[in-house]
Amino acid sequence: MTVNKEDLFSKLETMGEETVRLKLAQGVFAPQRKRDLVALWLSEKEKACKKKRDAKLSKEGGLKPDSANVWIAIQKDYDISKRGFGKKIRFVTDPFRKKIIFRDTEQAYILANSGFSKPAVILAGSVIEELLRIYLSHKGIASSKNTFDGYIKACEDNGVLKSAIHRLTDSIRQFRNLVHLEKESSARYTISRATAMGAVSSIFTITNDF
Repeated sequence: MTVNKEDLFSKLETMGEETVRLKLAQGVFAPQRKRDLVALWLSEKEKACKKKRDAKLSKEGGLKPDSANVWIAIQKDYDISKRGFGKKIRFVTDPFRKKIIFRDTEQAYILANSGFSKPAVILAGSVIEELLRIYLSHKGIASSKNTFDGYIKACEDNGVLKSAIHRLTDSIRQFRNLVHLEKESSARYTISRATAMGAVSSIFTITNDF
């Protein structure tokens, strides 16, 4: 029996996405041609939903949550491409770990750019801490403590990074200390958007010295 695409899509519309997904998982749709069309309908629904979300973000002045778009913005602000950043961190050989670093860097930038300064600084600091940990391991250098402070001290003691970069790394640690709620006793200690953008910038500044 031939499955009419238009008739099927019309029926799926009346059922709604949630019901369609449930029935598809239960194996209700048959034959294979029908299942393929149902999967196509769901895929088109997802694309339409994503397009709607992206349009809303664009209208609100936010960044589209798409990796390629984020890195275009990063390159514009910091003059470094995703490929260039990847070359700087070649010592990160675990594909999954590298993917996480890329993701967290992107998200830190989005947060900072959108005015969510506190989480942006926390995430940027975490990226730098992880990069330092992996870099020291790559160099065969042991840290006395598996902490941000420990990694900074190990870099200083072994002359791994330049003194200017030490200070920059240490400033990120200080930024992270400021994000504790008890420290935000006044506007003076509230992290600004400029500080958050600077924290993200520090990721790229430090990797230039690896």
